[in-house]
Amino acid sequence: MQILARQSALLSALAAGLVFTAAGCSVSSGKRGITWIRNLSEATAKASRGKKLIIADMYTDWCGWCKVMDTKTWADPLVVQERDKYVFLKLNAETAPDGIALQKKLNIISYPTILLLNSDGSEFERLEGYLPAQQFLARLNGTIADPEALGNLLARESRDARDMALHFKVGRKLFTRGAYNEARPRFELIVRNDPENKAQVSDTALFFLALCQATLDETDASLATIHRLRKTYPSSKIVPEAQLLSSEILMRTGRRDRAKAQIQDFLKSYPDHRLASRAKQLLAKL
Repeated sequence: MQILARQSALLSALAAGLVFTAAGCSVSSGKRGITWIRNLSEATAKASRGKKLIIADMYTDWCGWCKVMDTKTWADPLVVQERDKYVFLKLNAETAPDGIALQKKLNIISYPTILLLNSDGSEFERLEGYLPAQQFLARLNGTIADPEALGNLLARESRDARDMALHFKVGRKLFTRGAYNEARPRFELIVRNDPENKAQVSDTALFFLALCQATLDETDASLATIHRLRKTYPSSKIVPEAQLLSSEILMRTGRRDRAKAQIQDFLKSYPDHRLASRAKQLLAKL
């Protein structure tokens, strides 16, 4: 009878555990493994209380390397022993509401992607692709200490609003990640505050501003910005690229004659430029 009672109690406990796992927000990868949180608000609340970074595993059902990370990296004792230093968040980027939102907000296009998030949910940095345990830990620690990591750059930017080169560095990093609406104000600030180009980034800031505008389908504004760049900084090394960008915008908006004239002028003015082959390809399409 005692044996049956113990078995009954054990089965009840297992059933309760299964129900909790299915209905709750946190899932453990083992008795002493990582406990994964499954929604962003719970993760940020926990991170805020503990003043910790969030490690967010962004995955999809079809991602084979994501599954390898589950069985190899996340289960490795070296990684598991870090479980109390961070808040661990696991989100399906295609089915979980928070995962879908983060994928769109942060322009995640490959998997696995490991996001390092501040306690407020903003991005500190990211690690892309499959990483074995030791490599993951080395990249994690190196990234957190790296002064060029996005989170560290943003912290420095908040302390020194007059550093135009730093604003440009942050803006360019955001641009490369598809965060055009966040990058754009930084380029505008540089152009506005450093018209004499003392920091040597105002010309390139105009170019990236034009890129942001073109990407956001503000084509006429982009063409005007390129014109301003060519007029204000005619000797800038970025002018040839700006001219070719202008021709591509004109092509995209159906202004083929103007595009053709600009490409021909580009090839005449810069025959040995690294983008000359690209210009010839564009010309062949007209």
